[in-house]
Amino acid sequence: MSERRLSPADAMWLYSEWDRNPQTVSSLMWTDREIDPEDLRDIVKRRLLDQYPTFHQRIRKSRNPLLLPHWEDDPDFSIDNHLEVVALPEPGDKAALELLVSEQRSTLLDQERPLWKFYLIQGYQGGSALHARIQHSIADGWALVRLVLSLADQTESVQRPKVVDKPRRRKREAALKAAQPAVDAVDSVTDTVKRAAGAVTDSASRAAGAVVGVVKEPTSAPATLAGGQEALEETLSLAPDPQRFLEFGSQVPQEVAKRWGRVAQTADVVTQGTSDAVDFVLAPRPGKTILHGDVSGTKRVVWIDPIPLAPVKQAGKVYDATINDVLMGCLTNALRAYLVEKDALVVDELFTAVPVSLRRPDAPLPRTLGNRFGLVPVLLPVGVADQVDQVRSIKAQMDEIKQSQMPVVSFGLMSVTALATPEVERMIHKINQDHSIGVTTNVPGPRVPLHLAGAQVLGAWGMGGLSGNMNLSFGIFSLNGEINFAVHSDTALTPDPERILDHFLSSVSALQERAGLAD
Repeated sequence: MSERRLSPADAMWLYSEWDRNPQTVSSLMWTDREIDPEDLRDIVKRRLLDQYPTFHQRIRKSRNPLLLPHWEDDPDFSIDNHLEVVALPEPGDKAALELLVSEQRSTLLDQERPLWKFYLIQGYQGGSALHARIQHSIADGWALVRLVLSLADQTESVQRPKVVDKPRRRKREAALKAAQPAVDAVDSVTDTVKRAAGAVTDSASRAAGAVVGVVKEPTSAPATLAGGQEALEETLSLAPDPQRFLEFGSQVPQEVAKRWGRVAQTADVVTQGTSDAVDFVLAPRPGKTILHGDVSGTKRVVWIDPIPLAPVKQAGKVYDATINDVLMGCLTNALRAYLVEKDALVVDELFTAVPVSLRRPDAPLPRTLGNRFGLVPVLLPVGVADQVDQVRSIKAQMDEIKQSQMPVVSFGLMSVTALATPEVERMIHKINQDHSIGVTTNVPGPRVPLHLAGAQVLGAWGMGGLSGNMNLSFGIFSLNGEINFAVHSDTALTPDPERILDHFLSSVSALQERAGLAD
């Protein structure tokens, strides 16, 4: 496959990595018996390597400083460099696996090779575990989950994943509808930010001006209408050439609106997009706790044994809430209990970033994969003592987010940071990172049993990567009628994440009891 440039969104996740916080998304699944390594190698080859060229490619910087890095084929590619078979030390229990996975999550992937690594861990409670790590620039967490699940089968028959190279003109009007608020928001965010200058630091105001400078002061002559149209489509489809986005940024809203007037967004929608952009750039700043600080780079990863999903779903019906609302409420209560236990509850809210996928659930993954998601800020009301009130607060926030354009706007603004100056990029990420405890993902998985290379999957979870000094990554995943919950922490800030697990389980039980669902 020929060289291709990273999209701005993919490059942003590459740039956000550093040695103390690898920006890798991970998944873990474990089975009832040991897996034959050759069987797994064959499955990975057929279902991943033969389907998605990125798994053969490494990242190289461009000689032109104005251009983003590009993918190129690894001339020395070997699957043996990316699929490693590991024997779990005795006694082969959960504690031993947690220690091994923690060590793996603490290390950067080899930058000289394609940025992914699978560990087949043998001897876990009589079976195997598969730890999959992929650098965020390759794909987002939802894509990773789908890729890993594509390795498994519901039955003994082989089911190959569907892939597609999307035509660039496919659903052009839908692309415009999704993109317009983000583009308009970027174009106008400076004025709004400056009006709110009293609420932010001087550096934030300067950086907000710089963001618009990136868009409004192109590096080449004004683009033609066709060029602007192409730039918009490429930005939304994560196509390569980010230089054109620099060139056409300020012309896109006006020119596209003229040509596609019938499908352009209404003024109210654009206004909402601008408001959402400001909310994203000026992320909530509820204060800092013992969960914030400088990370060390040494990580711990722990998880619960799967618990039944049905009672959680029933509790949601009792409180007119979704499963996600209930679980986020339980996480809130767990973090509150953890802080109370440490005599460190000094804030009313904790800020966590929640990824929202921009992919259609039924759409096949493109061969080039990539990132298609936005981040939304969610405030966990740890200052609220009553669990039901916590759930209601989370539900109110999530309902508002569902009606907003925040995910699309955040996707556009995050992409812009990869095209901006280093000062702008650092400012936007710093605002979010300094006050965010980390990232929380909740992904619904298959409702039926899965088998990996003939062995039944007993449990699984997935979690996102972190950047800056973010401390905690929470992964919630449902599979075959059960809930899996995992916590990743930095040991300098949270050396005992198992206490969060304990409080989470207690919170689930207590909420079910409140709902009249106790055994």
